[in-house]
Amino acid sequence: MFSNQIKVSLFLLVLFTIGDTYALASFKSKNQIENAEKKLPNPENDIYSEAIYTEKLVIKAEKLLDGLPGNIDKIRILLKLSDWYQESYNSPKALEMAFIYAEDALSLSKSLHSNVYAGRSLLQLSMLYQLRNDNTMIEVCAKKAIEFLSKTSEVDDLAESWVMVWSAKMRTRAPMKEILHPIFKAKALFQKSKNNARIGDCYREISELYFSCSDFESSLYFLKKAAFFYKAANMRQEDTYHLSARLNIIYETERRNKDMIRLRNKTLLQQVKLKNEIFLRNSMVIFVILLLIILGLLYKSFMFKKKTNKVLETQQNEINKKNNTLQNLVTEKEWLLREIHHRVKNNLHMVVGLLASQAEYLKNEEAIQAINNSQNRIQAMTLIHQKLYQSENLSIIDMPSYIFELTEYLKDSFEIQNNIRFILDIDSFNLPLSHSIPIGLIFNEAVTNAIKYAFPNHQNGIINIALKKNEHNDYILIIHDNGIGLPPDFDPYNNPSLGIKLMHGLAADIEGKFLITNTKGTKITLEFTINESNLD
Repeated sequence: MFSNQIKVSLFLLVLFTIGDTYALASFKSKNQIENAEKKLPNPENDIYSEAIYTEKLVIKAEKLLDGLPGNIDKIRILLKLSDWYQESYNSPKALEMAFIYAEDALSLSKSLHSNVYAGRSLLQLSMLYQLRNDNTMIEVCAKKAIEFLSKTSEVDDLAESWVMVWSAKMRTRAPMKEILHPIFKAKALFQKSKNNARIGDCYREISELYFSCSDFESSLYFLKKAAFFYKAANMRQEDTYHLSARLNIIYETERRNKDMIRLRNKTLLQQVKLKNEIFLRNSMVIFVILLLIILGLLYKSFMFKKKTNKVLETQQNEINKKNNTLQNLVTEKEWLLREIHHRVKNNLHMVVGLLASQAEYLKNEEAIQAINNSQNRIQAMTLIHQKLYQSENLSIIDMPSYIFELTEYLKDSFEIQNNIRFILDIDSFNLPLSHSIPIGLIFNEAVTNAIKYAFPNHQNGIINIALKKNEHNDYILIIHDNGIGLPPDFDPYNNPSLGIKLMHGLAADIEGKFLITNTKGTKITLEFTINESNLD
């Protein structure tokens, strides 16, 4: 479909554009053109029968083009016209005509659902974009051509599309791996169609790529393969003369490279020997001087150490005695702290018991409720002290364990069984005592209020509890129920309730932000920050 003259023109264009390192672009072979033309119908009309158009036939075809039916024959004529304008490319107008006919052929091919001619039209457009030096569109059209031609048996056209992808990669100076992939792909397809001349072209370009990277061994290997396939294609000797010249250049370059490496290594070896001799001589002199200096320093150091060892031994004994005393004090302090926490816990437990006993003698419902609330608050503090004397660290609390135990206590205290479900999402972290008690009391108040007031029938209740920490030591406690929510006249900032005032006060103690909202139930949010020094 593309003449030899086109091939020569595009070869020169790519050669001047890319340079000596990147060789010629891709073109269809003469055998492929002849095979494609054999498939054309051969009616008497010379518009269809002529393989290569003359200017006279081009004028005739253009006049008859509008009257032709939209079929495969019209596509062939459009592509022939595009070829002719491409071959006689001597002005922007001629190139524009070549584009117009190629795009018309592509549009008609798509309307006829012809994968073969859609692929050929895109291949033609890719070559035309090469004349425009539009590297992006070269690759885009070639890849689209590959999509269509992969569904057909036109192996040579598919291979030429891969060659155009290679040409685009060469022009944009892509990495070696990206350049080699399409040319190897094209080579494999040409081998499938037994197109020896184009196989030789592919191997020659691969050889040039390796030559540009100074990999002369690989370049020579692929150039020999190119010569083999050119010979198998029965190409004339004058057509492969440049190949023999390139072989001689590679042989000569490799020989000179080896000679230069051998000479460089010899020179380096002599320089290393000379440096080693000088270094050895100087090292011996320096070694003797240093040895004398070291012997003198060692003797002086020995005498000094002998005098100071006695002093150091006496000081070390005193330090060991002080360390033992301090260790005993630390151990005693820890034991005393554990005992204090244990006794505080026992005392708080005793207070809970006294309040329970007192409640039995009360008949006023509000007084009994107040005592029960006080018991829950004291139990929240009792759990803190219980965990402190049971843990190794006497100043921090494991929050997941604490929240879980406090939740279980409240569930047992109100005997809600399974009527209200708790969903806990607690991050694993520790908090100091200064924050654990306020958070425990706020948690107690919020959960107690949710159990008592959020679910009048104590049925199908859910209380979500989340305590989260981010990487900046910012914490957030969220207690959210799906109950009836807050009354319409509820004012969270001016409320006579002791529980609300207590939560506000405790939040202020830890410099936290406390918020009560109506969000499909009651939602209590506490945000606070802890300095890293408090977590040690």
